[in-house]
Amino acid sequence: MKFMSLLKKELREMLNTQTIFMLVLMLFMMYGMGGMLNKSAEKASEESSRITICDQDDTKFTQSVLKFLEHPTSDMTNEVKKITLESDDYAKELDRLNIKSFVIIPEGFTDKINAGEQAEVTYVSQMTSMSMMSNVNVGSETALQLISSAVKTAMYSDLTSRGKLTDKESKLIEAPVTVNEHTIVGSKSENISQLILYSSLYSRSLFMPMAVYILILLGSQSMINAVSAEKLDKTLETLLSAPISRLHVISAKMLAAAVVALLNAVVYMIGMNNLNLSPAGDIGEEYSKMIEKLGLVFDFRAYLLIGIQMMLTMLISLSISMILGAFAKNIKSSQTLLLPLMFVTIVPFMACMFLDVSTLPGAVRYLLYAIPFTHTFMASDTVMFGKTELYTAGLIYQAVFLVICMTIAVRIFTSDYIFTAGEFIGRKKKKKHPEEDM
Repeated sequence: MKFMSLLKKELREMLNTQTIFMLVLMLFMMYGMGGMLNKSAEKASEESSRITICDQDDTKFTQSVLKFLEHPTSDMTNEVKKITLESDDYAKELDRLNIKSFVIIPEGFTDKINAGEQAEVTYVSQMTSMSMMSNVNVGSETALQLISSAVKTAMYSDLTSRGKLTDKESKLIEAPVTVNEHTIVGSKSENISQLILYSSLYSRSLFMPMAVYILILLGSQSMINAVSAEKLDKTLETLLSAPISRLHVISAKMLAAAVVALLNAVVYMIGMNNLNLSPAGDIGEEYSKMIEKLGLVFDFRAYLLIGIQMMLTMLISLSISMILGAFAKNIKSSQTLLLPLMFVTIVPFMACMFLDVSTLPGAVRYLLYAIPFTHTFMASDTVMFGKTELYTAGLIYQAVFLVICMTIAVRIFTSDYIFTAGEFIGRKKKKKHPEEDM
């Protein structure tokens, strides 16, 4: 019985209203993230059935291939769109046609097939983000497999009608079509696979959000604990009653927070620079040079721009932590106060890991943009893929948000509210004694 009483007591203290509320919010957040991922998967599935082809050969054979692409099986139907290119500038053509990828069947394709040679098609795709879902297969990539299947079927029927296949013909049927891939980043184009690019940049794209997330949580927890501890052991009360301006006290705390934020940003940048994330060792020097030409490398400018957003994010999280620390009533409540900050941090963290936020539906996109941390999680994409307007807008928003948070923190610390802020949290209405009703 004594053990059960102690267990009930501990559960009552730990499963308080704030904890249950945050658990419910977390459940809704995970449900919402699941919905976004499912919609993105559905969108990717729809795009896989939309095939964009530029048939420069335009023969009866290629026309039959296009018909095969429309109905490869009895239960499968694809939407095949034929386009005509006006120039060899693939980046401009993608913008003009408002598409992300297309396949080119070059002139002479049918002649090579008839000659029993390996034919070549060109696959052009645009890379706009390092998020996982934005680099899944699209319709034009599906078309490559179907074109190979169509050619393989036609060649097999033709060659077997002549008799037994030779070793050369057997090898040719196994891979009748080769792919020449071009990837577009911004206005630049290189003859490299988007899959190779994503694979080489995956570790960096994964490390960036995780580093920001960890820095926010560690910094916020340290600040909340520091403020709440000073408040609870009366150190803060003594400090604020001393003959020193309260504005100086809050300024010192914010300046110290700025130094910590700057150090965190510098350490992160040094770590990024020394971490072996160079793709050269994995994919070769030739591909490494292509990646550099596409601008998908971290140079001094990239470090500086990302570092600025890192520092702003740390300052915002620390200033919010100072405000939340003022509401602490005890050590346990100070830990619970970190939950709201965790919630608004994990949402953009998960979203930016899996999705390209800039392509999400309007309401969801702007809701994520309203969270200041989102812009730092997106920093790698906005810097490397030339999304200058999005980076600038996010930086301005973060600066404004920081000013607001610091203003609130200053008002709390320069008034007596710093000592009474936590009084209404968990306040219980006192029961009247029977004698009081008499």
